[in-house]
Amino acid sequence: MHLRARVMYDFDGEAANGELTIKEDEVLNILRQDVGDGWWEAENSQGVKGLVPQAYCEAVDGTQDGVSSPGSSVPSPSYDDRQDGVDEEWDYDEEWDGEPGSPTDSGLNGQGNYGLHGANRHMKRGGEVKTGTVSKTFKSRFSVFAKSGGEAYLLGADTKKRHIPANTEVRIVESDEGPMWEDPGGDWRFTCEITNPKKESKLKGMKSFIAYQLTPSNTGIRVSRRYKHFDWLYERLSEKFTLICVPQLPDKQVTGRYEESFIERRMDGLQRWMARMTSHPIISQCDAFQHFISCTDEKQWKVGKRKAEKDELVGAAFLQTITPPDTGLEVAHVETQHDNFAKFVKSMNDSMVVIQQTFHESRKRHMGPFKREYQKVGQSFNAIAESFEIDTRPKSVRLTDAVKNTGKTYEDIGLFFAQQPSKDLIPFEDFLREYHGMIQTFPDMIQFHKHTISTVKECQKQREDQKMDFEEAESVKQRADVVSYAMMAEINHFQDERVRNFKEAMEGFLTEQIKFYQNVTAKLEDALGKFQDI
Repeated sequence: MHLRARVMYDFDGEAANGELTIKEDEVLNILRQDVGDGWWEAENSQGVKGLVPQAYCEAVDGTQDGVSSPGSSVPSPSYDDRQDGVDEEWDYDEEWDGEPGSPTDSGLNGQGNYGLHGANRHMKRGGEVKTGTVSKTFKSRFSVFAKSGGEAYLLGADTKKRHIPANTEVRIVESDEGPMWEDPGGDWRFTCEITNPKKESKLKGMKSFIAYQLTPSNTGIRVSRRYKHFDWLYERLSEKFTLICVPQLPDKQVTGRYEESFIERRMDGLQRWMARMTSHPIISQCDAFQHFISCTDEKQWKVGKRKAEKDELVGAAFLQTITPPDTGLEVAHVETQHDNFAKFVKSMNDSMVVIQQTFHESRKRHMGPFKREYQKVGQSFNAIAESFEIDTRPKSVRLTDAVKNTGKTYEDIGLFFAQQPSKDLIPFEDFLREYHGMIQTFPDMIQFHKHTISTVKECQKQREDQKMDFEEAESVKQRADVVSYAMMAEINHFQDERVRNFKEAMEGFLTEQIKFYQNVTAKLEDALGKFQDI
């Protein structure tokens, strides 16, 4: 028997996100209470099903599983989502270097699970004001799937007709290694160099920021971009490509933003991020990205910016642009590949934590204890050389000089250890940090795909129980194949890039290590030669 609940507040749901519109005092049947943080699946009196905010409802008969019983208080709302859009003129507070996401960037402009709509959230009962709240977390099992319209897409409930331009069509092709994103063709592979960070200002110097110069190799046209522009691009890409890895940008910083060391590190991080974007056959070709790296005219920039923000082919709607191979997929095979990659992601994530910590500790030892130990050895050689200076016979003098040289050699080696991390350990740490960030984008994608597989299996069961038409179940299966093909194409792209990137990173690291030990060996051989000349 389903739990029955009375609606305490109006809520205007979005059908495309699987939400159900409810009105005050309406009675619902609660079908599922384990959908995700703050959400239930409910059915109204007309038999329409959808998601409703848990805190907008109260149990008709007592309290069950965290539902407030009649008359009990409901906590006040807490909205910590950042605004969906960016100010049209890019004039939000420059005090933070124009970086959105500060505590002042809160708002109710989100959609679906991440921002409630214009509902009546306040209602008086018996003189008491009650307020509803929905917990919004980016780690919710259901969040990405619902926010992007995954449920509506799979079940064919997203009936909105969208024009799909020919240049936005995406194809997935079979290869020896499995499904892959189709090569866009032509000279699509390019790089984008980020250089010349420069502190600039506006409003007669009241607002300051750092501008970077971007130069794509395929056009040679230089454009100037600030961090907030990168942040805008990240928001557009992560919203559009639910099943493509879009790693986070380098961390923001409140203090020391204009220090040279921070600017250089940030530029290096932005360069790594940009390299990741230009190497992806889908991201590198999308309109928002091309606009970001090529537009030099201010008016055209605003036009392209508005166009990107009004893009309808985002989230699950982007799946409508994908043409997969004609071969249908076996659910069992897809599920096995899904589980294997989920295990891979977890294992790699755990190992990345360990190796990052190991390299961090090694760097500290090189710059501290190792340096001190070698310099301490050098100082001890210098001390004994000072005692040898009392004997001024020629052979003794040559021995004293050789011992002094050995002392200096060990002091120099101590400096070598302190300077070496900047050549190998720190760059490799940055590389590991980048990949750790990439790995952390996959759990949401995995959950999206896992929910897709579960939906297909549930539809198959309903078809077997004659509760769903064959045609309807088959259409769900075909749309699920698009999701699965996209997921596998992205996995294969990631694995190919991982092999290439780790090969280059390991070669670079070991090359610098060899140079380091060769320099240490050369120093020691030189010190040895002084003794052989005595």
